Amino acid sequence: MKPVLLRFLISSALIGIVIWQLDRTTLWQLLQNTQVEWLVAAFVLLSLQIFISAWRWRYTAAQLGMVLTGATAVREYYLATLINQVLPGGVLGDAQRAWRHSKTLARRSPAFQAVVIERLSGQIAMVALAVVALPIGSLSTTLAVSLMIIASVALVLWIVRRQAQVAGWLQAVRVALLNPPVLLVQLVASLLAAIACVAAFACCVVAINPQAGSSLGHWLPLIPLVLFTMLIPITVAGWGLREGAAAALWGWAMLPAAQGVAAAILYGFMALITALPGLLVLLRRGSPA
Repeated sequence: MKPVLLRFLISSALIGIVIWQLDRTTLWQLLQNTQVEWLVAAFVLLSLQIFISAWRWRYTAAQLGMVLTGATAVREYYLATLINQVLPGGVLGDAQRAWRHSKTLARRSPAFQAVVIERLSGQIAMVALAVVALPIGSLSTTLAVSLMIIASVALVLWIVRRQAQVAGWLQAVRVALLNPPVLLVQLVASLLAAIACVAAFACCVVAINPQAGSSLGHWLPLIPLVLFTMLIPITVAGWGLREGAAAALWGWAMLPAAQGVAAAILYGFMALITALPGLLVLLRRGSPA
């Protein structure tokens, strides 16, 4: 079976299992009674996350001596986000924006380095939120660390498969990420992007249950871990993993699992809707500047 088809099947199977285990009537009612204004807020936050991430990519590229205009970075990031939303793996869009940018350069490897480092910076921020937000020694923290290891291994394997010049990559990481002044900028930008995603998910929670705001402290710390599961490249855009994690974590926190799953489903749809401007880029076929 082809890996692409397998990942679609995994997403479908996981979503089916999660929904089968829930009270489907309650889940449907929650989705039907969604308050649209909160979804608009989620859309704004997810759009802000794309702009911050595009700026982070441009900043990373500049550290490696490459010129990337703001308009190009935003345009290419929208297209990459759309591709990541509709194709399995979650990195195909990023690989393609790196390849498109590399066509304008004398050497192609720095373009791929910039994209990988920029994505790594974002993962570090999400891991930090997941670990800091949850109680030390809890089951959730254990899961967060385990998922961090899995995602890190997947990232390393993705790099190794595409680039054998390890020394060049290590130097790029030192220059564009680990250099103290640069690291501070990277972490601030990545934390802002991660917080925007967490806030967007929180908007989805309140959208299906306006009273949830009064118990914010119970479910807000769970969101970074739910979002972190989307980084594991075995499904399509995190579908199935995200909903399964929401069901498990909401239940573990003694909260209605159906609410967590409903919010996760809404977040998935809002992420896709936010990425739709990438269609315009795809139709225009603009080349990187």
